Amino acid sequence: MKIQSVHIRNYRKLKNCHIDFDKEKTVFVGANNSGKTSAISAIVWFLKNTERFTLKEFTVTNWASINEIGEKWLEKDSVNESLLSPHQWDDIVPLMDVWINVEDGEQYRVNHLIPSLSTWDGKKVGVRGQFVPKDVKKLYTAYKEAKIKAEILKATEEWENASSPELYPQNLCDFLGKGSNLREYFNVKYYIIDPALESDDEDKIQVTPDDDLDNNPLEELIRVDTILASRDFSDPEGQTDNDIDTLSKQFQQYYKNNSQEDEEPTLEGLELIGGIAKANKTYDEKLRKTFELPIDELKNINYPGFLNPKIKIRSKIQIEEAIKHDSAVQFAIQGMEELVLPEKYNGLGYRNLISIYLKLMDFREKWLKALSEGRNIEPIHLVFVEEPEAHLHAQAQQVFVKKAFEALCNNKLIEENPWLSTQLVLSTHSNHVVNELNLNCMRYFKRVIDVGKKIPVSKVVNLSNTFGTDDETKQFVTRYIRLTHCDIFFSDAVILVEGPAEKILVPKFLTAAGLDSYYISVIEVNGRHAHSFRQLIEKLGIATLIVTDIDATETKVGENGKKSVITAKGKDYKTGNPSIKSWLSGKEKIDDLLALEGEEKIVGNVRIAYQIAMNVKWNKNQDDMTEICPYTFEDALIFTNLELFQQEGLKKMGPITTITNLLKNSNSADELQKKIFEKLGSKNGFQKAEFAVSLLYKEDFDNLLAPAYIQEGLEWMKEYLDSNGN
Repeated sequence: MKIQSVHIRNYRKLKNCHIDFDKEKTVFVGANNSGKTSAISAIVWFLKNTERFTLKEFTVTNWASINEIGEKWLEKDSVNESLLSPHQWDDIVPLMDVWINVEDGEQYRVNHLIPSLSTWDGKKVGVRGQFVPKDVKKLYTAYKEAKIKAEILKATEEWENASSPELYPQNLCDFLGKGSNLREYFNVKYYIIDPALESDDEDKIQVTPDDDLDNNPLEELIRVDTILASRDFSDPEGQTDNDIDTLSKQFQQYYKNNSQEDEEPTLEGLELIGGIAKANKTYDEKLRKTFELPIDELKNINYPGFLNPKIKIRSKIQIEEAIKHDSAVQFAIQGMEELVLPEKYNGLGYRNLISIYLKLMDFREKWLKALSEGRNIEPIHLVFVEEPEAHLHAQAQQVFVKKAFEALCNNKLIEENPWLSTQLVLSTHSNHVVNELNLNCMRYFKRVIDVGKKIPVSKVVNLSNTFGTDDETKQFVTRYIRLTHCDIFFSDAVILVEGPAEKILVPKFLTAAGLDSYYISVIEVNGRHAHSFRQLIEKLGIATLIVTDIDATETKVGENGKKSVITAKGKDYKTGNPSIKSWLSGKEKIDDLLALEGEEKIVGNVRIAYQIAMNVKWNKNQDDMTEICPYTFEDALIFTNLELFQQEGLKKMGPITTITNLLKNSNSADELQKKIFEKLGSKNGFQKAEFAVSLLYKEDFDNLLAPAYIQEGLEWMKEYLDSNGN
């Protein structure tokens, strides 16, 4: 038995989100403020029925709808039954549907959740938790009375003298947000939902049934444990044991939870009991001698009203107390095991890793304890770990991901009882965590704009079916992301660039374009492979700029293959770039590509940027302009910043020396372009990455301008991000 999926509606930014669960590990990824934490909070709250809801848990776009209900209640002296129906709240209040897969032989565990024996297929059951009014009529009455009191006050002279302030409640939201009103009039109700009524459309859910359950049925099916991002596991240096959550304390708690000290003694335990008793007796005598003088002196206080009770100091040695102190947990020095250091002398990251593992093991043992004692046990153990990368360096993050699920399952009772299931859910901002996982277990949270309200909300994308049956492309993209530690899943936007030179210099252009307030990932994919990322980019829906080369080619009669040429108009040249051909289908001719307007280079959330024609002033003393059609990023950059490269006294180094020499020996822009083209294509051509790095040494590097085609692309990206509320 496992959780198949949850569907969350009207909870914070999660207005309508379907989340599929992996059988073992599910990973929530996405940019900051995309809804990952809200999803964990909603799942935990509904499963545990914590009743900690506030008005802030309601999706903001629904507050107006709540107030509309209140306004309709006040329009007339009395309201009809339709305005008091609980169903009018169905599309407003937070709810969560939980779907649970049921294996053969497990049906008896969920017989109380079967909607109808005649229609049930025996494969899954569903439960809805919904935060709804307990009694709509009582809520209506209380709200109306509060409004009447406010209206009475408004009719007084005192109200006018006080400058006519707004009085509580201004509206129904104001009423529900006051004190304990929300808890007073709302609670979580649970309903059985029917798999036969489920829609193929993930955005749709079935109507809430009329009859609710007497209690939360999920408590007996799902055990929930959480490790939140705010773990308060800090550095003990300069703090006492009482100030911090040390490993020693955690080991002590683990001992309390899992020891059998309070059970009937066994033969094996007699020696330990005898040793503790002997130690207590020895310490009692030592304490008596130590405190003999002060206790004797205290006898003479003669406090009024008391019969002067005698003071005695007794020891009580317990194992859990013996490991409470700061030095209880120690670390042996590798190669010198006889030398040990207390835990505070080891790195915070290492201790945090141990801390998380210890908590996971403690969760496991607490869950299984019921089974070992013959009590009822929840068949599903659901564990959330929020941002495991906190205080963990990259290598420790990778270790954690590999071993976390194993730690939750490492018990013979789980092996012996296959009906027990463990599911781990991680939320992360770390590409080091992601790189250790398969795309199949990732759920991407993306920010979108609510069409009607123009307020950002969240959608969840299941990345398991991103590439369909295209295993070759999936393998390439997965390996590339892993090897390059790509952070595409955590970015506001992505720029795919042609090569290392763009990778180095494009971040500089981002700042100049006013995009430095966004988290933009610049990924070098060799622009010719950008099309391999198309399915992933479209699935994520993330703003993407593809900076690539136009790659003009010429096909000659009688010759095999295509030849690279300098970009030119009217030559019947075609692009050889597969990314351009993929996104701009039917636009292969260079003349057609150069004629496209900016809007025509946009496909959904993707903008293609390739070299465009530009006018170059070759001679400073003349007004003549030469039209140049750049072929690659390097020649576009040079011609865009021609005056910079023509400066006297330019510090020469490596490829820059090469460019300055080509400039000196060229009589026109066309001649320079031809020489750059030949140099780039020759065996002795300069290194593009080295060229970009050399520019970093220039004193006037800040004056370096982005080529026009890149600048246009960045302007599109800024407009896109600004308009979409990112």
